[in-house]
Amino acid sequence: MSKRLKILFVRPSLGYGGADRVTVNLLQAFDRNKFQCDLALMRAEGEFLGQTPDDVQLFDLKSKSLWAMWKPLKKLISESDYDVVYSTCGGASMSMMLSAWLGRFKGVTVVSERNILFPPKKSKAKRRLMILVKSFLYKKATWVTAVSQGVAIECKDILHVKSERIKVVYNPIVNKTLLEGAREEVKHPFFSQYGEVILAAGRFEWQKDYDTLLRAFKRVTQVTDNVGLFILGKGPLESYFRTVVSDMELEGKVCFAGFDTNPFKYMAAADVYVLSSRHEGMPGTLVQAMACGAACIATDCPTGPNELIIDGENGYLVDVTDDSAMAERILKLLSNNDLKSKFRNAAPIAVEQYSEKNGVVSYFNFLEK
Repeated sequence: MSKRLKILFVRPSLGYGGADRVTVNLLQAFDRNKFQCDLALMRAEGEFLGQTPDDVQLFDLKSKSLWAMWKPLKKLISESDYDVVYSTCGGASMSMMLSAWLGRFKGVTVVSERNILFPPKKSKAKRRLMILVKSFLYKKATWVTAVSQGVAIECKDILHVKSERIKVVYNPIVNKTLLEGAREEVKHPFFSQYGEVILAAGRFEWQKDYDTLLRAFKRVTQVTDNVGLFILGKGPLESYFRTVVSDMELEGKVCFAGFDTNPFKYMAAADVYVLSSRHEGMPGTLVQAMACGAACIATDCPTGPNELIIDGENGYLVDVTDDSAMAERILKLLSNNDLKSKFRNAAPIAVEQYSEKNGVVSYFNFLEK
């Protein structure tokens, strides 16, 4: 057997985000005959930490921030014999490249962009600084991976990375865990309390724009009172959104369900799945929901949803922050079982490239060249 490539994956933690789940999926499913993989974390913590395979060595860098992790990471890389260092986080990519550059690492470096490069909330000064830093460091990387065509275009046009060094990767999302999880029975009383349930899943952050979703849901409740909104996730703005629900007099109709290791059963059971984000990279929860056969509505945000959904064919796209259009589409699906079935049947076909097999291959195949 030829020598296996020795790879060090780098992340902040293994928390409750989509990229955390993707990293665990990669570490569980990579080809053991070709690769040996280890994992370095800024801090060894998070909901998915216990799902790290036993044959993957875990390094806890015990750093206070992404920027501070460069020093212990440089030491680890310098004292090891890795062929590849591979980030699966945009923030960690900069620190990883700094470590590799200062440590004079001679192997392959792979950085990752998983979201639009510069979200609207960042100040212009911070954007300019980030462009300079990322452009400088990414030009030193062997490969730049992007989770969607839209993100790849940004890397080329904004960071001026040569297109031949950019690889679009497909997150290995649709796997046995998802398919089996989708078949589990939902026993949560909220699903029996209401005749129809709208589902959302994701961190409680500005990016996810639950404000628009809640305004849309308020409109829906003014037409029908037999519908509830079930939200999976947690995050820094949860208390704020609980207050919004109270102010809208929607208490009892909105369930904050927290983090669940099996969100798939809810996706398969819900009447409508809604992604309300202001921006994404490639929304993993939307891929998951479509793989589970959910009837989906998503904002046409940059980037990702319009690479998955053909409006009116396998789901609906609505403009970002347009609660009126979102409510209209929700009501249309709730009132039209044929349309709902059409979307349910077409959705899994649209996300076939995100199967575990296809996804893992896309993350590893270019390393063997």
